Amino acid sequence: MNEGTPSELLVNLEEVRKLEMRYSRTQPDKMNLFVEYIGGRIKVYEVDKYLIERLLEQLENQEA
Repeated sequence: MNEGTPSELLVNLEEVRKLEMRYSRTQPDKMNLFVEYIGGRIKVYEVDKYLIERLLEQLENQEA
């Protein structure tokens, strides 16, 4: 499959050991999402910063 296709972006959270998000000053509208899987495999996705911020806000509101 080509890099960036929707099926490649699916992540099974049961296999994820660590998630890390990093902002970039050179690209303020983008952020890198690092996904470390059980077994040590790491994938890096470039995502829209504002989309992730909205998703995190929704998760916080669901917990309240």
